[in-house]
Amino acid sequence: MKISLGINQEVIGELVKAFSDSTTQTLNEVIQEQGWETGNFKNGANWDTRFKRLKKVALQNNLVVLTRKRGIWTFIVLLNIQTGVMYVFSKEKNIEIVKRNFGKKKIHYFHAFLSLNSGPVELDNQQLEFFPKVTDDYDARRIFEVQKILGEEYPLVKQVVFVVAKEEGRKIIGVEAQLYNRYFGLLDSEDWTSSMSVDQYDDLLEPAEQTFDEDDISDIIPKVKQTVKDRKNHFDKKIAQKKKETEQSKEEES
Repeated sequence: MKISLGINQEVIGELVKAFSDSTTQTLNEVIQEQGWETGNFKNGANWDTRFKRLKKVALQNNLVVLTRKRGIWTFIVLLNIQTGVMYVFSKEKNIEIVKRNFGKKKIHYFHAFLSLNSGPVELDNQQLEFFPKVTDDYDARRIFEVQKILGEEYPLVKQVVFVVAKEEGRKIIGVEAQLYNRYFGLLDSEDWTSSMSVDQYDDLLEPAEQTFDEDDISDIIPKVKQTVKDRKNHFDKKIAQKKKETEQSKEEES
């Protein structure tokens, strides 16, 4: 199965370089220009830099750029109108996290996108625990989500392919195109590592950048420790008692 449908090797090479090349120079220029003291912005800036480069390559090669937002995360995907193949960019750690959460209550946009894929289901190669979790309601909800995310472009997408950066020690060591069926079972993969620039193995992203979606926002807000709550309640009561005593004193003086 050829999953790079409609894209020649030259374009694949340009996309891989745009995705995997270093962002260090760009980020250093921003830091120097703005006089920033910390690198706290790097997480999002890495992705913004890569998305900008991917967009440029796409527009030069007749691929449609779709900019979409899910919760606090804005991302782009690339669509080949002629074949209906949509390319989604991720890193290996993130896609593995999303795979483990497949079939659970929260629907990541990767789960929603895969509702567009068909393909054979080989039980021997699947995690059987997936299937009891994938109810009709779950499927209906993820179809609704993908329709909401893609909007007018929804009917144009026939297949979703993930372009995945593979890492080792937070360094990019390869890029692979992966095709899954609708149950996150891997159907095919193509190694695109040979298209990477030489000596461009760079830090990709911080661990959590692409797993954010609107269902996850509540999970990233730190919970207040019970000891802090107890201490706050203690001071609230103490302040209230002090206020009451002050009022009583004023009444006695009058």
